[in-house]
Amino acid sequence: MAPIYKEAAFPAGYREAEVGQIMTAMYRLRSIAITGLAGMGKSNVVRFIVSHPQVGPRYLKERAGDYAFVHVDCAGLVTPGDIDILDEFMAQLRSEGLAPGDAPVFQNLRRARRALKERILGLDPGRNLVLALDYFDEAAPELDRSFFNYLFHLRNARPRGNLSYIFVTRRPMGHLYELQELLDEGCVVGPLSAGDALNSIRRDEARLGRSFSDAQRRLLIACTGGHPGFLKNATELLASGELDAGRPAGEAARQLLRSGRVRNLCRELWSDLTSPEQSIVLKVVGGTLVSEAVDGADVAFLERSGVLVRQGEERRSLSLAVFCPLFETFVCELESAAAGSVRIVAVFPNRARIETLPGEDEVTLSPRLFALLSAFVEARGQTLPVDEIITQVYGQDAGGISNAALSQLVKRLRGALDPRVRRKIDDPTYTCVETIRNVGYRFNG
Repeated sequence: MAPIYKEAAFPAGYREAEVGQIMTAMYRLRSIAITGLAGMGKSNVVRFIVSHPQVGPRYLKERAGDYAFVHVDCAGLVTPGDIDILDEFMAQLRSEGLAPGDAPVFQNLRRARRALKERILGLDPGRNLVLALDYFDEAAPELDRSFFNYLFHLRNARPRGNLSYIFVTRRPMGHLYELQELLDEGCVVGPLSAGDALNSIRRDEARLGRSFSDAQRRLLIACTGGHPGFLKNATELLASGELDAGRPAGEAARQLLRSGRVRNLCRELWSDLTSPEQSIVLKVVGGTLVSEAVDGADVAFLERSGVLVRQGEERRSLSLAVFCPLFETFVCELESAAAGSVRIVAVFPNRARIETLPGEDEVTLSPRLFALLSAFVEARGQTLPVDEIITQVYGQDAGGISNAALSQLVKRLRGALDPRVRRKIDDPTYTCVETIRNVGYRFNG
C-alpha cells in the first residue's frame, strides 16, 4: 500500500502538466529528474504521484495496476549515503508488501548492493517498479559514479528492464554516467497555475477556518505569483489579520516582507540562484538588462524555473520581468540595502565565506589566517588592540610574537580576501582590515 500524504486529497488534476510529463516517462519505463527551486513544491508533486489514488488510472490507464511506487525521503535519512539509501529502499519494499521477509540493515556496501539486487530479482517480473528519491540534494554530494552505475545495472537486471527512477533536486544534476541514457528530458516545477493556486488557497481556508473573498484570493495569487511557499504564508498572514488585502499587490508585498518566515523564503529562493543568475535578476529589476550582455542559458534557466516571465507578446529579453511583486520587492530591498556592501563569515574549518549582493564566494585559509579571521569576526565592528589579537590568534605562543609579525599576518589575510571582494563589489579601494594607528585593527567585513 502506497504511503498516504496530504497530497492524496489534492484534486486529481493537480499540476497536470508536470505530473503528465513524469507519468509519461514512467509509462515508457524511463527515468526522470525533477527540479524546482526553493519552495516551488517539487516534493508535493512526488508525494502526490506516489499516494493519490487517481494518479495511476488517470495517467497510466489500463496499465495502472502494473505499477508500484517506492518513496525514499533522503532528507530523513541519518546519513544520506549509499548504504542508507539502499537500506531504506529495501525497507520500503517490505512495508509496501512488495518483498516478503525482514529488511536487514547492512553496514557493508557490497552486501547491501547484493541483497537489494536479490530482492529486486525476486519481485514479480511483470510489476513495473518506480523508485522516487526525494530531497536527493541531501544525498548527491556523498555519492559517486559507482552508485549511479549500480542503479543502471540494477534496472538492467530486471527481466523486462521495468525499474524506473525519479530524482528530485533543487537544481539540475550533473551527468549521471551510465544511468544518463535512461533519463527522459527533465521536469521543472515552477509556480502553481492559477487553478492550482486557487485550490491551494481553498485548502488553507479550510485548514484555518476562514473564508476569503474572490478579490482577496486574486490578491494572494497576484502578489505571490503562485509560488507555493509564498502563497501558504501569505494566506496565513491574511487569515491572522497581518496582511491588509485592500492594498495593491506592491504594497501588500512590502507588508508581507515584514514576516520573518516570508523573508527567509525569499532569501532561500535567492540563494538557490548562481551569481550570474542573480545578476540577471538584478538587471531585470533595475531595467538594465541587455540581451547581448548575458548568457542565454542563464536566462533560459530562470524562465524554465519560473523566476522570470515574459511580458506582452514580444519575445525579446527586455520584456522579461520577475514572476511576482513579492520577490521583486525583496530583490529591490536587497539591492538598496546591500549595494556595495560585503559580509565575511568564518566557516569551520579554515574557510572564509564572502557574502555580497552578486552572490557568495569561499576562500580556503591556513589555520593561522582562519584564527585571525575568527578573532575579527567575533569582534565585528570593534577596534581590536594588537595585544588582544596576538593572544587570541597565537595562544600559548603569543609571548614570542611581535607587532611586525602580526602585521604580516594581517597583510596575508588582506591578500587572500581583498582582491575577491573588490571584484565582486567593484570597489578597488576596499580592504577587509583597517589599521587604526597606535591602537590595533578594525574588521570591515
